[in-house]
Formats: sequence, structure tokens, C-alpha cells
Amino acid sequence: MSRSTRSSCGFSLRGILNLVLNATGVAAILWWSVASFRLHNLHGPSGSSEDDAVALEAPRVGKGGKGHHPQKRAYEPQPASGNAADGSKELPKVDVHPSAANPAVHLGAQGDAQSAQTASQEPFWVYCAAQWSDCWCPGDIRWGNEETWHLVAAKPGSDINTVTCSIQHLPDNVPGDDGKHCQCLVTPGTDFHRAMNPMLMDEADADAIGASTVASCKLFFAARKIGPADKAQWLATEGLCSEAWEEKAHLNRSYKAGSRQINVDMRQQLMRARIDVRFKSNLARLRDSDGWFRKAWVSYVGGPPTSQFVKMAEELIKSVHYFSENPILMFNFGLFTPKSWTAERFPQLVLLHAAPLPNEPRIRRSFNFNKLRAILMSRALNGVEVDVDQFVAPGADRLFSLTSKWVNKEYSFPLMPAHFLDWSIKDQPAAPWWPRYCPDPDKPCPMQTMRWCHAHPTWTYWALPFFGRWVRRHFRDERLPNVTVKHFNAAGLRVGDINEDEDLLNVGLWEERATKQWCKIDVPATVEFDSLLSWVQHHGNRCLEGIGCTNIGGDKRWYKKGVPKVYWTAHHAVDPEQTATYLERIRKRHKEGLWPAAIVYEQRFWKSGEELKKEHTELACLT
Repeated sequence: MSRSTRSSCGFSLRGILNLVLNATGVAAILWWSVASFRLHNLHGPSGSSEDDAVALEAPRVGKGGKGHHPQKRAYEPQPASGNAADGSKELPKVDVHPSAANPAVHLGAQGDAQSAQTASQEPFWVYCAAQWSDCWCPGDIRWGNEETWHLVAAKPGSDINTVTCSIQHLPDNVPGDDGKHCQCLVTPGTDFHRAMNPMLMDEADADAIGASTVASCKLFFAARKIGPADKAQWLATEGLCSEAWEEKAHLNRSYKAGSRQINVDMRQQLMRARIDVRFKSNLARLRDSDGWFRKAWVSYVGGPPTSQFVKMAEELIKSVHYFSENPILMFNFGLFTPKSWTAERFPQLVLLHAAPLPNEPRIRRSFNFNKLRAILMSRALNGVEVDVDQFVAPGADRLFSLTSKWVNKEYSFPLMPAHFLDWSIKDQPAAPWWPRYCPDPDKPCPMQTMRWCHAHPTWTYWALPFFGRWVRRHFRDERLPNVTVKHFNAAGLRVGDINEDEDLLNVGLWEERATKQWCKIDVPATVEFDSLLSWVQHHGNRCLEGIGCTNIGGDKRWYKKGVPKVYWTAHHAVDPEQTATYLERIRKRHKEGLWPAAIVYEQRFWKSGEELKKEHTELACLT
């Protein structure tokens, strides 16, 4: 070797260079391993360190003596610095995101420049309804997509223009385009403009009328260190909100997003909600100073004020006022809500508004995923979700205390009621999840941990990360890998192929090995309440008349004798006039003291779940 390539100490310069390169390579491998390990534990499945991250803060010791807690301060989230102690980046100010000024364009009519709202006084087009839905509008309506539109002009002298947005009622002006939809022409400054969903207004207009933001990624991020519930809220929404999280996810194939993903900018917009200005006083009175509701019913609606769904929602709201002490949070994902909904008429109602889900065919989701958005944005420490085709009955507030008993740090999953049918691959042969969880119900299915549940969840804040994980997996179109459990080879599953909220929640609970479910707290039909309405005191604890006295259908694996009914809510209350009649009858009987115990099993009324379980120890469901 020549003198020029050897150092005075006898080391080759080339050798030194190789040592440096090798050391760099080893460091890179170590960095990759640590990063992958950390990401694997970020919003990971059950058993990760998430529970520890939301552990209750230790009480202070000092002034006030042992166990002294600092006085609760008002909810005033402060902007975090870019050098946060937990290593998180400062979240972008998404409340002033370019798409926020026009969620109708960004989420409902992407690419349509003419839909863009401005702060001017010129009329503007706003997203009204997806294909196959009804558009209810105070002005002209147009139907189509992008640059191709069919005008449905408002009739002279008519206050409202209504049309069904489908090719059965309107020309197929864009053949083969699944993104066709209706838009409504709104004039700024009118009563209708002030009454519309503020998330579809120009940002400045929404602020000007006082429709303040009550939920957003920015608020969740800023509050993440205030208390354990705020920590849980950010754990739930970080994967939906954070660009920093999205960047880290690219380092791990387990978090690979699919072709149907909703991008992070749009996900941020889907986590925003504003208060209806008519209900600001109710919000201030019913919500605690820390920004959370102690207990709340949570529901969601979207559609014209005259639609069947909105009428059903009104009966649900009335039932909460009749039979509950707690508020109901109603999230509106439509364009308008009834003028008759006022804080004076409904003092327990808090009406909130959010933008609709995207309408672009590639990333379109079922309307029912708004249920999960409502849960994540509700900021309810203890919540019970009720669909608009339900109503609340006497004793239903018991659900809140029971949920607090069972949903905690050790069991951080929502509770849902057993379905009236034991769904399996025999009933749903095309469903993509059964090969993973139970390809043959006549054989052991170690991946299915309980009977199919109905999507009427109850929760405490401990379960918020569960909701967030599964909404994130669905909105990012992630994939569950092949796994082997007890010699059972479970097939992989593309989460974006799960079409409905109920399917996703069942998959999530099974995947994370959840085992607890309610008995039938959502009685399948309003007519079953006739069995309670016909009860008289001399019947004692016997349920004697009607189908309401029978058990929910049994099955071979979970409930051989069937499932108990618990008359705290009714389901399938789809006829608003009939529901109104039932509510008045139930209200009258309850006031007269002629209302029996709510739990029915084996044609008998039971005063409590403890009394029921004492005689029927085999029952796995909760009451």
C-alpha cells in the first residue's frame, strides 16, 4: 500500500471511512427500530400503553393537606409551543384552514369552483343533498357535478323548493357519475342564511352570527394536558387530526393507508363542530367549565326540516325531556334544522352543526359514520348514543351510572346491546369480516368474542381512544394483517371494506377481545311497550300480555334461552305520530305510578340486574 493512503498511526484512510459508514448504518438501523417500536405502540390495539397515558393524575400534597386537589379551572386551552414537552409538533391552525371556509365544496362538491362561498352579499351555491336524498332549499336548486348542472328553479310565490336528487326525478345529465348531488342557492343576510348549518357558511359569516367552534383538532390538541379526559380525547383524535402522526405512520407498514383514504386535511375538517346560536345559553348552562358534559345523550340527524328523520329526531328530543335529567346533544349534518327547535322549547337540547361527509365516490362513507364523529366531538365524559328512530323511556338514566361502573381504565371499550339476531356468515355470506372472525359458526370461532351487537353504544371517556382508532382505520383505509389465534388462521381484512358503523364497531370489539355487552336495552319495536302499558298492580312481577313479555331470540353459542329486554329505550320508532302517542301514554302511566320494573325475562319483571343474575347466573349480558 502506498504511503499516501496510510496515516502516521498505521491506519488506512479507506478503513477509517468504512468504519464511519458502518457506524452510520448501525445508527440508522437502531433509529429505525426505535421509531418502528414507538409507532407500533402509538394508538395500538388493546394491551398497549394507551391506558397508562390517560391515567388519573396524582393528587397534590401541600396546601389543603394530603390528597388536596387543585381547584378546577375554566376551560381555556392555550396554544402549545412547537417544542412541546411530549415531543408533539404544534398542530396547524385548522380552524382557519383553506377548506374550512367552504366545507361544502371540499367535502360535498369537490372541484366545483362555482360553489365557493365568499363574504360578499352575492347569492352562493352550497351543498344540499347527495344522490338519492331530498334537497330542501329556499331558492333555486341545481343537480349535477363539476361543470354540468340542471337547474330546478324556485316556483314564484313559493317559500321552499324541494326535490329528490336522483335520476328517477331529474335528468341523468352526467351519466355514470356517482358524485352527482344537489346544491342550494342561498342569499346572504336572509333568515334562511342565518338558520343554515354554520359549517357550510363562509367562516367569517359563521363567526359573525356567533356560531362559535365547540370541537376541533386545534381545541383537542391544546387541551390534551389539562386532565385525563382531555388526554383520552387527544389519543382518540390524534390519528385523525395530526400531520405529525401521519408522517410517523409512513414509517410503519402496519399503518399503511389504502386508496380509499380520506386525507388528513379533510379529516381535520370532519372533526369540527359549531354551536347553533339559538342554543348558546343551553350550552353555557349544561356544559361544565372544563368544556365537558358530565353525562349526555348523543344523537345525529341530517335532512330537510320536514323530513321523516327530522320528525323522528324531534320525538327523541321530547322523550329525553320527559324521562331524563340529562342533556341531549343533537349533531346536525344537513343544511337546515327546524325553526321550531328553540332553547325555550327544549331546555335540555344542545344543537351542534358539522359538515357532511365527503361525496366523492372514491372516499364516500355511509351517512351512519356521522354517529362516530358525533361521539368523538361530543366531549361527553359519560355518554349514551341514541339514533333518531329511538326514544327514551322511564329509568333510562340508569344507563349512565351503570356505564360508569363497567367502562373504566381496566375495561376501556364501549358497551353495546346484544342484537335481536345472532348474525353470522350464514346470514351475511358476502360480508368481508366473517372469514377473519367466524367462517363457520358451527365450529369454535376464537376471534369472535361475543354475540353481534346493535350499534347503540354507551361509553365513558376511557373508551374514546377505541372509537378514534377504528374511525382512523376506516377513514385511512388501513388493513388488518393475517393472524393465528388458538390454531385458527384469521384472514386479513381491509377496514375500508366495512360499509357500516355497526359492522365496524363489532369488528373493533372482537379484534380487541372485548367481552361485555348490554342485554336488550333498545327494545326492537314500539308496540312491545304495550305489554308494560297493560300492566296493573295486581299482576305483581308477572308480564302477562303481548310480545313484549317474550325473550329476545336465543342462539346456540351465547344465549340459549334468549336475551332479556330492558325497557329503557325503544328502537325502530319510525312513525313520528305513533311515537308521539306512545310517549304521551307512557308519560301518563308513569306519573300515575303504573309503570312496572324495566327488565323483562322469562315473562317476569325484574327490579334490577342483580336480582335477575341471582336466579339466572348463566346470563352474560349486563343490566
